[in-house]
Parts: sequence; structure tokens; C-alpha cells
Amino acid sequence: MSEPQDTTVPDVPEVTRLRRRWLLPAAGLAAALAVAFAMVVGTGPEPERPATRTVAAPTSLPPTTTAPTASAAPVPTVVPTPTATPTRAAPPTRRPAPARSSAGTAPRPRATSSSPRAGCTPAGVVDVVQVFTYGEVKVAARTDGESSDQLCPGERIRVFWATYRRTADGGATLYRSQVRYLDRSSPTWTMHLALPGTCGPWYVASGSWSIPQTLKPGGVPFGGGKLNWETGENC
Repeated sequence: MSEPQDTTVPDVPEVTRLRRRWLLPAAGLAAALAVAFAMVVGTGPEPERPATRTVAAPTSLPPTTTAPTASAAPVPTVVPTPTATPTRAAPPTRRPAPARSSAGTAPRPRATSSSPRAGCTPAGVVDVVQVFTYGEVKVAARTDGESSDQLCPGERIRVFWATYRRTADGGATLYRSQVRYLDRSSPTWTMHLALPGTCGPWYVASGSWSIPQTLKPGGVPFGGGKLNWETGENC
């Protein structure tokens, strides 16, 4: 049987142990210095960066437009209108209040030449061509052959005027009157009414009416034959 081997590690010399004891602290100090240097280098002042220069972008200007100049409108030349100097007619000696008329201020409308010719009418029709104006009244029968209600051949129309003087009881008495006949040879008549010095009724009429000598208070004669008249109520 073999002998057991001796496993005991031989003692390290003293010099080796001393060297190891010195190397361990030296290695730790070197590591500490390296860490401190690295921290100093890492925390040093940051190198200055070059300043960035900002260049302004070019500003685009809007296109310049010139507004059209409106031409001034021509100013019309105002020509002064000459003012006519009104002439004043001499007033009549007496003018009654506006009269009433069955035909208005103008003759009845007549048919044009293109209308068929109307036949005659017995006793015809009388138009007031001019209403009472300063004592004058003009009447006319229809004989032109164009309008209706023509005066029949051979016939004539009785026309007349009558003026009255007012009485104290409100009635009137005949002052003046005149009768004439219109036919195809004399179809018109311009009457000149004779009026009393005081205001009173007057009448222009046609037909076979008799002319009364007196009028009762409020009485109006000649019925539908009146052409132009004034009852004297405005006196």
C-alpha cells in the first residue's frame, strides 16, 4: 500500500506576501484617481457652439393694382327758362257763380271716321260747346255726318235761354229770353244772356218747353231739356 501524498501548500516567502500587501492598495488608489479624472473631464465646460444666424425669408409683396379713375359725368347746363309775364284781363262787370251743364265742359265724344255712319235721330241732339262764360253760352246740333244722333234732313231743333229776377218771397219773374232754331244750314248758336242787375236764375235749354213768366220758390223749370243753367241758390 502506497503512502498518502502530502497536499500541504508550501509557505510563500515573506517577500511575496509583502509585495501583495503593497500592490492591493496601489491598485485601489490608481482606480480612484482614474475615476476622479474621468469625472473632471466629463464635467468640464462645454465647448462653445457657433451661433446660428437666422436669415429672414423674403417677403412677397402683393401686386400693385391701380384702380381705374372714374371719369366725371358731364354736368348738364341749366338754361334758365324765361318767365312769361302774366297778363291780366279786365274783369267783367258781373260774373255769376259756376253754372251746371248737362253736357259737361266739352261736347260729347264723336265717333271716328272708321266707325260706321250713324243714322239721324228725330229732334236731334244739342251739345253745349261752350258753357256759360261771361254771359255767353254756345250750343250746336250734330250735323257732321260722323257722330251718332245726327239731325235728320229737313228737321230743326228749338233752343232758347231765359233769365229771371229774384223776388222777395224766394220765387222769380222772367227778366229776358230768346228762342232760335238750329238746322243743317245754321247748326250752332252763340247766346248772349241778358242778366238782371241782381243775382237770379238763368237757363239754356232745348225742346218744346214753354218759358214760364214766374217761378215758385224752389221751382226749377224745363225738366230734361236743360243744357246749361244756374238756379241762383248761391246768390
